[in-house]
Amino acid sequence: MLWLWIHLMTWVVLTIVVVLGLIAKSHKVTGWAMTARVLYLIAIISGVILLLGTWQYNPVLSTIKVILALGLIAFIEIAFARKQENKFHASLIWWALFFCIVVGIVGLILSQGRPFLH
Repeated sequence: MLWLWIHLMTWVVLTIVVVLGLIAKSHKVTGWAMTARVLYLIAIISGVILLLGTWQYNPVLSTIKVILALGLIAFIEIAFARKQENKFHASLIWWALFFCIVVGIVGLILSQGRPFLH
């Protein structure tokens, strides 16, 4: 249960960091992007540990969650890069939030609602 909380809190903090980083001035994005990268590492490590438990009962949804999460990380990196190049569109913030919510919903389905329903 500890790894689930670590994973969940990392994603919540990552979402906040990404939104703040994407609304920050272009020259201040680097610090937010580096913070996000540290959070990716924590999320990936805790996610792999959680994957070992969920794979046994739902390998298909586990695979989908891994693909969605890696896609979200790639999308966030693209958004930060565009922000630094001054090619940023405000819609990227909404897309990042949308994808984060989708990954979160799939994660909650995989964890069977834990830690909120059990």
